[in-house]
Amino acid sequence: MRGAGTSEDRRNFLKCLAGLLGSTALPRRGLAGRSADQVVIVGGGILGASLAYHLSLRGAQVTLLEKEAPAAGATSRSFAWINADFSKQPFAYHTLNKLGVWAYRLLQQQLPGLPVEWGGCLQWYADDARAKQFERQLRQLEEWGYDVRSVSGAEFHNLEPDFRPGKILAASFAEQEGFANPTALTEAFLKGAREAGAELVYPCEVTGLDLQAGRIRSVKTTKGEFAAGVLLLAAGVGTPALASMAGLRVPLIPAPGLLVHTKPMPAMVHRVLIGPDAHFKQYRDGGMVIGDDLGPTKNAVHETLIEHPRDFPDDATRQLHEQRILKQAAEYLPAAERAPVERVTLGWRPMPKDGFPIIGPAGNCPNLYIVVTHSGVTLASILGELVTEEILDRVSVVMLEPYRLSRFPESF
Repeated sequence: MRGAGTSEDRRNFLKCLAGLLGSTALPRRGLAGRSADQVVIVGGGILGASLAYHLSLRGAQVTLLEKEAPAAGATSRSFAWINADFSKQPFAYHTLNKLGVWAYRLLQQQLPGLPVEWGGCLQWYADDARAKQFERQLRQLEEWGYDVRSVSGAEFHNLEPDFRPGKILAASFAEQEGFANPTALTEAFLKGAREAGAELVYPCEVTGLDLQAGRIRSVKTTKGEFAAGVLLLAAGVGTPALASMAGLRVPLIPAPGLLVHTKPMPAMVHRVLIGPDAHFKQYRDGGMVIGDDLGPTKNAVHETLIEHPRDFPDDATRQLHEQRILKQAAEYLPAAERAPVERVTLGWRPMPKDGFPIIGPAGNCPNLYIVVTHSGVTLASILGELVTEEILDRVSVVMLEPYRLSRFPESF
């Protein structure tokens, strides 16, 4: 059961934790004004859902507008690995992601049955250069207080006895990491938001903004007009087009992600597995998710995706990628080559130009707030907390200062 005391205790704990890690709050006037607690969120993916939940729980009047359906975009096509691993650099960004991991563990006490599974993550490296880099990164994460350690080939096999990683020059195990069912997680956030009074409207496409004296007064949509004290854009790759209605440029770069989702299979993968050219997770019901290399790399079979389509251009291209991914995966898990495929997804990650999140008020339009980021699943819960503080408490959270849109001069 949720209660006011539980919610308050959780917020106070995270404020203290964030403060210890360098995230104090400073006064700010940016979002104060008419009906500041009347928040319109555009985007029904994992970030929009978490923001709706946290804002509603604090008493804001929230209306969430979704163009298609909840989790219809990048969220349902996300690998949904919850981590603060080696790629989360520098220290400030690593810390934000580490808070994201911890926030889910706290949230599971508030929302029992939250579809997040723990068990850790195994990564392995098969080339000399990457293995040497791993040793440096491992020492760095240990210095930063992250619970990750190197493991031997024998321990790797004990942790994942059905898996065949092949040559291992270096391997690591981060025990506190986990993964989510991103669609179910989004639905859990939205359920909590509705119970707290939020309104969810879909399918509902934004067609324009009513701006007066530099402020947004309302949002025009295919379902009518919605008054907005604050407009919060959390629409993933759709954010640039929406921000342009207010005269802003949000710089994103194309970042396709490919996944094969299987029907239920015997339990063979017990945690997140990240290899040189494939990654794996398996849900409790047996459904497995097998990913392409995290890039993906630029080769002939990826060239068909560079035009930024909403999905695969045709079935032949989809099948080409399915066969390639399963063949790669079978090198490590032989059963993958004959896996009963349920669907193959192409997701476009909302990747800002420099790889880091864009979070905060828009500057030239003081009641417009933007949240767009890769690692949206990892960061969804903690950003729900911190963005809610910025909007409702009229403060600037120092931990979010590196991620303002103002770092891109061309945006204004």
